[in-house]
Amino acid sequence: MTAVNCWDAGVESRPPTVLVVPNTVFFPPYLEELPALAADGSTPRTWICDLTSKVTVLDQRLLTLPSRARRSVYSRLPMWVVQVLEVFRVGRRYDVIFCWGVANVALVLAVMLRLTGRRITVVALLTRVSESKKARLLRVAHPGLAKIVLPPVVQREYAVAHLGVPAEKLVGLPWTLDLDFWRSTPDTERVTICAAGGEMRDYRTLIRALEGLDIPCHIAGSLDLERRDWWNDDVEDQRTSLPPNITLGPMSATDLRDLYDRSRFVVVPLRPTNSDNGITCMNEAWAMGRAVIVSAVEGQRDAFEHGQHGEWVPVGDVEALRDAIVRLWNDPERTAAMGARGRELVDPHKSNAVFSAGMDTVLSAAAQASLGTSRVYRPR
Repeated sequence: MTAVNCWDAGVESRPPTVLVVPNTVFFPPYLEELPALAADGSTPRTWICDLTSKVTVLDQRLLTLPSRARRSVYSRLPMWVVQVLEVFRVGRRYDVIFCWGVANVALVLAVMLRLTGRRITVVALLTRVSESKKARLLRVAHPGLAKIVLPPVVQREYAVAHLGVPAEKLVGLPWTLDLDFWRSTPDTERVTICAAGGEMRDYRTLIRALEGLDIPCHIAGSLDLERRDWWNDDVEDQRTSLPPNITLGPMSATDLRDLYDRSRFVVVPLRPTNSDNGITCMNEAWAMGRAVIVSAVEGQRDAFEHGQHGEWVPVGDVEALRDAIVRLWNDPERTAAMGARGRELVDPHKSNAVFSAGMDTVLSAAAQASLGTSRVYRPR
């Protein structure tokens, strides 16, 4: 996937060349296939499709063209290890290496660069660096990273205070979304509520809060019956224990959009976390003009104003969550007004254009710094 950009006259004549290292769990479809899927309305457009940088993607296809012998060796290794080795091999061909949500690749690669003295410019997009393994590695690895894009403010504070990362190395771009895809249909009847997502969710509390209520709810997620962190550990088949007003099951993006559209509000129940888990669901709900009820975790500090865009409830408090659900369900006009203000909260401030423009700036500055020149890239 490549992109062509017009540059200001008299400034650097080409955009930086960037090797993007993504989490291959999510591909296929591959990055260059995503714009067509977004165009036909089947999936949201991702911000990375709008980068002005000249991009090559290091996914499982190995477009960096290792030899047949290397491919034979790589076939025996985990993909993230292959990515580390390939970046180490070809990284100097590119102005910047961008590690997109692959903390293991970014941190191990940065340590290798420090140990070997090899000069490769690496920018990493990370999330929860306070996790013990990541924290230990980042404390050693951060000198090998040019910039760290770290959206959660609490995580940036942690990185500076506990891991010794210089504040100027951290970039606080907001999580963004496709505001054209996540848009409500006028006059849709709001007959349910919903929840979505899986990371750090406290669905045990949500289900207990909904027991005995005449309020339908669909949880757009999936169960892992091997885990003992669901809502009812002592029930062998947890599916059979769902109250009759609750349904469960994963959804495509278009089906989830329809679910948001039919919902009066969206519940984001969270376990204690110092990261901004749930923010994607919250942004989608606001983009659809829906209020939210969210567990008041440290990592979501100041994400919205209580009573204006939704309501905060104490973590794990069944009765408080039940009261909030009943209150918002029984006051549809107030709830709709909060949802409308939620749309204003994300539009245009959390449009994908914000993130892609911010990343272009970060990648261009990193490329400029690696050249040791005062020339500045100015993407339009």
